[in-house]
Amino acid sequence: MHTSTHLYAAGSNGNGQLATGYSQDAHTFIPCTFAGYECSTSYPMTSSVITIVAGGNHTLALLSQRIVDSISSDQRLEVWGCGDGTKGQLGPAYITEAGDNSAIFRRLILPLEEQGFSGYTVSKVAACWETTFFVLTKEGRHDMLISMGGDDFGDLGVGGLGTKQQRKTPFHIIDFSHIVGSAAHHVSIDSITGGPHHAILVLRANNKQHIAGWGAARHGQLGSLLAPSGRPLPSSPSPVAIDLPIDVQLDPVLSVRAGNQHSLFLHASGRVSALGSDAKGQLHGLHAAGDVRAINCSWNGSYLWTPTALLSAGANAHGQLGRANAPAAPLGAVDIPVNAQVLDFTCGSEHVLCLLESDGRKQVWGWGWNEHGNLGTGSLDDVIVPVKIWPPSIANSEEIAGDAIGVWAGCGTSWVVVSKRDPL
Repeated sequence: MHTSTHLYAAGSNGNGQLATGYSQDAHTFIPCTFAGYECSTSYPMTSSVITIVAGGNHTLALLSQRIVDSISSDQRLEVWGCGDGTKGQLGPAYITEAGDNSAIFRRLILPLEEQGFSGYTVSKVAACWETTFFVLTKEGRHDMLISMGGDDFGDLGVGGLGTKQQRKTPFHIIDFSHIVGSAAHHVSIDSITGGPHHAILVLRANNKQHIAGWGAARHGQLGSLLAPSGRPLPSSPSPVAIDLPIDVQLDPVLSVRAGNQHSLFLHASGRVSALGSDAKGQLHGLHAAGDVRAINCSWNGSYLWTPTALLSAGANAHGQLGRANAPAAPLGAVDIPVNAQVLDFTCGSEHVLCLLESDGRKQVWGWGWNEHGNLGTGSLDDVIVPVKIWPPSIANSEEIAGDAIGVWAGCGTSWVVVSKRDPL
């Protein structure tokens, strides 16, 4: 039996950032629409979703497109975008192409060759509130990082620009030579992440790991950055080297995640480093955690996946911790259903989606803030403890709904990738 993949979204949609074809909030999961495929509920048929990242009101989907000819097949990465592009965060051609319809995914074509990047391809994507980042890769060359869009708090990472300067070029090149050294051999960007207004990446040069970040810094989310007066700097518009409590040369960072005012780093040993604000208890107890397999952040919370539990810490005004009767609290286990295995999880601004396997079937459970219907329950009520949100209760059967195979979340937004068995 043939299977097809489909992308569904729910939540905040005032600028069409869900790509559902319209600009009203979606309180249940609605199929996403891709330009050129408007008559189908699936995205380009030979594609798979690598990742989805979201800014405040724009969304980027990195797809792996299978290219097949009579001799062989190959994979090509493509970036598609939707939502607000008025600050240039979706590229120079997006506004003209989208016109009044920003509510569908469109393939983003960047003028790489015209800007001297012939042969480079996009390999990773990240976003801040009104800013987008692309990692460019070419065999035998340094990885490059470009940014485009808004520059509040120095989000572009290029030293601080006025509005007119932001638009003079289609994108900006972020320079790390002062961190890795101008004579460094091959420089690779292993990972990049963005919070609302700060970005962090993991670099490798000359077999040495470097952590760098820029943007909002007042709360220590980029480490200790002080003005000559001794007061914390509010922001850093250019990349700065980040020192962690754990030596990254002895215990390298595998992944990094950014909240609103805090940052998390997962080390190869399974330990976690944390920087920034602990005002909501989002850092409390993290230093004692071990054997952590994955990390993530909401704006004011921290989440650690271990072999025995999904742990949460931080704000809980909307049920973000996924625990019954828990105030803003130190690290503790989410109330995951008994006998269910966690396969993956993702954090939005103040809600969480978790891909589980139970009784041989894959399901999505969610909890937390739900003001925009981003949990897809059909209600706007917050969800205090995890509830099943896929397969949706309105489906006639799980065969119609399909099996969830991936989850992503943004600012009051959620996405589920589903595999369906098509009739012959």
